[in-house]
Amino acid sequence: MNAPESNTTSSAAPNSDSTFVPRSSNDDCMTCRVIGSGAFAATGIYALRMTRPSAPGSIVGKRIMGGLGVCFLVASALRWRM
Repeated sequence: MNAPESNTTSSAAPNSDSTFVPRSSNDDCMTCRVIGSGAFAATGIYALRMTRPSAPGSIVGKRIMGGLGVCFLVASALRWRM
């Protein structure tokens, strides 16, 4: 009843004349990098703002939020670089 589907992929080999530079699988467009890095940075700044003395919460909770804020800022820098 159903004919088997043929999944052919056309993978053209590079010509000997052209220079073939394989792209890494984790290359993203500039827009994706900006949005991703910005989201991590905004979350990190928000978490760091929750550690200020006038913010509600315990000392332990504020230290945890401070650690998370730093981690998100590091993730933002890594997201931009990678």
